[in-house]
Amino acid sequence: MGKYWNALRFGNAKTKRILWSAIGLFLLLIAGTAFAAAGGGAVWALIAVFSLVMDIVLLQSVKFGEVELRRSTQKGSSRGGKRDAGKEEEPAKFGQISEITKEDIRQLLVHYRAKKEHVPVVIDSFPAENVRQSAAYLWKDRGYLQLLVLSARPKNIAVPLKKVTGLTCRRGEEINPSTEYEELRKPSVLNLAYQELLPTYTERQRAGGRKYYTKNLYVLAPGIELTNTSVRNLQKILPLPVSFEGLSDEGESPYYQEARRQKLLLMDKILTASEYREKISGILKEMSDRMPKAGFAADLERMVRERLVTREVAAYFLEYRKKQEKKK
Repeated sequence: MGKYWNALRFGNAKTKRILWSAIGLFLLLIAGTAFAAAGGGAVWALIAVFSLVMDIVLLQSVKFGEVELRRSTQKGSSRGGKRDAGKEEEPAKFGQISEITKEDIRQLLVHYRAKKEHVPVVIDSFPAENVRQSAAYLWKDRGYLQLLVLSARPKNIAVPLKKVTGLTCRRGEEINPSTEYEELRKPSVLNLAYQELLPTYTERQRAGGRKYYTKNLYVLAPGIELTNTSVRNLQKILPLPVSFEGLSDEGESPYYQEARRQKLLLMDKILTASEYREKISGILKEMSDRMPKAGFAADLERMVRERLVTREVAAYFLEYRKKQEKKK
């Protein structure tokens, strides 16, 4: 019985709901048995049997390992409070991040009370917190954006949501790929979990033929720089619109501007191909319905030249426009 009592005290919300439901079913079992014994008929006997079966199923679904971890964490925090009021027990530290195991990650998420809706991201840089090229988890909780940084000394950073004021793409930062993310590229649990979130590099060429490489970074105010491949996960938690630094919109229609932005999001793996097609179709349909004829044709041709749409897609919407004009 002790482990069920601990689960009721230290378990998460789901565990507590399961146990309170089990208690309710147990009371129903007692009532059903009593009424059946008193001549209440077969219905009460069936209710008693059903309550017993469901009670067993619910009690077997309780995860005692997680409960014990939460219990020990809370007790450790209480002991720490006696030594230093308000200070929680320090999490594990590592010689290097390649030592971090799946179990270590699980314990860290429990220790910092991560929400179920947490997502993995890679932080390229967060100068204010001395974080550089690190794997992390991100979630929202009680008015804060929470970051669990998986470094040799893992730490939790809480940023007030009111300070998270936008998401800006900084394009074309010149780098040397061979010196980037050296620790995270080594064979390890973190490498397997985060390699798809490492930045995408673009090879470019200077006058004279010399090659160099660039990457795009997405800066979450107040200064959290994320890899392009992390933004899709970020937007599951914070669906922020993206602005593009240094992207001139002078003399361009809002439809062309939006189509170009969507193409950049596709290239940075923030949109899938199917999502991009859906976005572009919506833009072109609105163009067809609202834009003057001359501007429509010019914008559509420019989109084809810039490879925002295919020639076939452009032809389809030209025909669609003609049909719409005939209906008027």
